[in-house]
Amino acid sequence: MNKLEKELQSYVWAKHQKHDAFMKAFDAWGKEMEMTLSKLEKINGALFQQFQANMSDAEAFFAKKEKQFARMFRQGGKFL
Repeated sequence: MNKLEKELQSYVWAKHQKHDAFMKAFDAWGKEMEMTLSKLEKINGALFQQFQANMSDAEAFFAKKEKQFARMFRQGGKFL
């Protein structure tokens, strides 16, 4: 019986070690995933800011062109 108990304890210990190793790997994966998501959020935020700045420039350009066309049509189609 003593040998059987030792074999069982050895088996349980080996399973516990595998479980611990898996949990450590899973935790490391989770931390790496969080870091990657954080980097992506920063990149996305910077890209969105650039997009907003470009949209502001585009809106200003088109507003200027709209005023020019309105002036042009008021004066009978002559370009200024």
